[in-house]
Amino acid sequence: MAVPTSLQPGPLPTSADGRRAWRAVASASCASLVGIGLARFAYTPLLPAIIDGGWFPASTAAYLGAANLAGYLAGALLGRRLAARTRVPTVLRGMMGLATVAFFACAFPLSVAWFFAWRFASGFAGGALMVLAAPAVLPHVPPGKRGLAGGLIFMGIGAGVAASGTLVPLLLQGGLRQAWFGLGALSA
Repeated sequence: MAVPTSLQPGPLPTSADGRRAWRAVASASCASLVGIGLARFAYTPLLPAIIDGGWFPASTAAYLGAANLAGYLAGALLGRRLAARTRVPTVLRGMMGLATVAFFACAFPLSVAWFFAWRFASGFAGGALMVLAAPAVLPHVPPGKRGLAGGLIFMGIGAGVAASGTLVPLLLQGGLRQAWFGLGALSA
């Protein structure tokens, strides 16, 4: 992901730096798409299949959804601390990877604890991505273009929500496990 390493604004970009900044905006939009749009919102259209498929009863499936939300809170609270300990792009890449791995892991409902841990991890990744991606990128975009850049970054959430609502039913035609694999492949 082409994301500047600092959360602090740098000098005004040259044209080459400007192109790099817009690549970073696209990367941040992808982070929003995967971390929020898919990792959070794809679970809702999967719920009926999870319950009907006998993976988990409805009450357990609700707790697994809550695990994801708790992960978001933890990721949002700890994301900046993680970034302070290492480089921001490293954390962003790691969280994108964690969200992707969580999709693949959820294709195997080994136990409630297993699924809970991976739904929490998915939420943690999404929360960290949400608080880090835009602040890491926007200071490197020319001031007059920051509104556009911010809109493009957060458009990723909407694109992910739309993908969750339209692609998950199609992926479920191949079965629940294949739907999780499809989401993992989409986020990779």
